[in-house]
Amino acid sequence: MDPILGYVAAASLCVLLLASGLEKIRHFSLFEGAVSAYRLVPELTVRLVAGGFIATELAAALLLLWPSTRVLGGVVASALLVVATAAMAINLLRGHTDVACGCGSLKDQSAGLSWWLVVRNALLLVVLSAVWLPISQPERALGWVDGLTFFGATLALLGMYHALNMLIESHSKLQKLKEI
Repeated sequence: MDPILGYVAAASLCVLLLASGLEKIRHFSLFEGAVSAYRLVPELTVRLVAGGFIATELAAALLLLWPSTRVLGGVVASALLVVATAAMAINLLRGHTDVACGCGSLKDQSAGLSWWLVVRNALLLVVLSAVWLPISQPERALGWVDGLTFFGATLALLGMYHALNMLIESHSKLQKLKEI
């Protein structure tokens, strides 16, 4: 695997995790409400779990920044994604779909949980695998073209993530309108 793929994956996920963590801090009470609505932890521990989730998310983002801690950041980010995805899947299996995801823009009303969010998180786990996969060739000197590739690919990946989120949200809202 070319090293630029690992850099793109790490940078993209760092941006996503930082943005998500900062949004959760800014709207902590809404995130705390989302954690409570999942009904997976005792009510007395909701604030602690919400705070721990945010701290872990921000730590994973920061660990992804440096090559020496990138693999650890990938492990932490993957664990976080697995926990969040499992919580979604459990609630979907319960038929409990009218829960705010707690993963996007918290101030906007969420259309609720869907299996598409689980698929989205699975795709993020695939992207994260580029952080862990060994580089097939020896580390090579990076040139200016690699810099352009890095910035272009990172922006493209972030744009695709945003577009996918918008499609999932629109699809969920349309499904709810059909039920009326």
